[in-house]
Amino acid sequence: MSESLVIARSAGNADLETTEDLLRHDALRSPSPWRWVIAFVMLATVVTGFFDRISIAVLFTDPSFNAAIGTGFRPAMLGLLMTAFLLAYAISAIFLSFLGDLLGPRRALGYAAGLWGVMMLLMGSCSSYAAMMFCRVILGLSEGPQFSLIAKTVQRWFPPREQGRANAVWMVGSPIGSAIGFPLTIWLVASYGWRASFYVLGALSLIIVMPLVFSVLRDRSDAPVAAVRTPLRLADVRLVLSDKRVWLLSIYCAGFLTYLWGLNGWLPTYLEKVRHFNLRQMGLYSSLPFVLMFFAEVASGFIADRTGHKALVCVVGLFMAGVLLFVGTLVDDPHVAAIIIALSAGAWGFGAPPQYALAMKVLPASVTSTGVGVINGIGNLVGACAPALIGWLVALTGSFQVGLMIVVAAAVLSSLALIPLIRLR
Repeated sequence: MSESLVIARSAGNADLETTEDLLRHDALRSPSPWRWVIAFVMLATVVTGFFDRISIAVLFTDPSFNAAIGTGFRPAMLGLLMTAFLLAYAISAIFLSFLGDLLGPRRALGYAAGLWGVMMLLMGSCSSYAAMMFCRVILGLSEGPQFSLIAKTVQRWFPPREQGRANAVWMVGSPIGSAIGFPLTIWLVASYGWRASFYVLGALSLIIVMPLVFSVLRDRSDAPVAAVRTPLRLADVRLVLSDKRVWLLSIYCAGFLTYLWGLNGWLPTYLEKVRHFNLRQMGLYSSLPFVLMFFAEVASGFIADRTGHKALVCVVGLFMAGVLLFVGTLVDDPHVAAIIIALSAGAWGFGAPPQYALAMKVLPASVTSTGVGVINGIGNLVGACAPALIGWLVALTGSFQVGLMIVVAAAVLSSLALIPLIRLR
């Protein structure tokens, strides 16, 4: 235990609870430069994880894929493939994220990455809808704790003044994964077939990500909080569940992830079926929203750290994401509409890193992984419904605009949940 923390606790501050409290009283220790290497390893895991998550959306309009698993172009059945993954992901995030607090994120994340690769290889060999559904569920269960494990790592390696930027480093893996993943999968499918796309993406997890996690990631070191051992305590779990701030963050996360999974699940199909883009144009406009997300997430990390107004950045970002998406569905010109939708995604990106910094501010240090898992899991339980609900509405009404209104409403309404936290800095 560091000298500063010993002094703080001996002075009557033994009830230090949050990560921020622990780090404030550990100021005599210098942050390890290795922390930024760790952050970029986390980035690599998120990028490849998003390859796995969104690749299925590209196949919704592929005739050979639909023929192989026996769906045809049935939007409700195809949307259910994404929703089944997300429901499993959400349940796993809630009930398995405690493994990061018990075992440490290194082992949990390394073994999970190996399982991602195995599931992708198996999906490449599927010849039925049931088999594909089973693999998607197992993939969701294995990926669910990922963000909470990463949050635990950030909590241990970065002081509060850097957590906005640290979260931005790994969270840009979401837009990078989507921006690269959509055109990469489109190219793989067009050049080598849909099965090859699964094999290539599975190999990335097995050959690159899993060895990288085990060789580079460390659970403890001379980082600012490395000497602070905070065991998992049942009282802290109860504290998390009774804290209204945690539930406000969960409501925000629900709308936040409804937007993400609605866009990831149906954007390529929307661009092809409604806006009538060809394959090359579809790849460009499928990637553009996530390119803008990338720049927005980087900017928001710096803005949140510099100003301290993390909740305000989240509220404005998600609210504008919903408004701009609504405008994009009304515009007649397909190119202008695609650009407005991309700007909407950029606005969404502003709300990504600050929400995790907010969570680290309110959660006890001993249950950072568990608490983030609860928030992320609840958000994904709601967001998981978006692809299937959009698919059902499209099948019922024949209109993608009606389906996308689910995303618009969720973004606008849930953005308001963090207004009570705006004064929290």
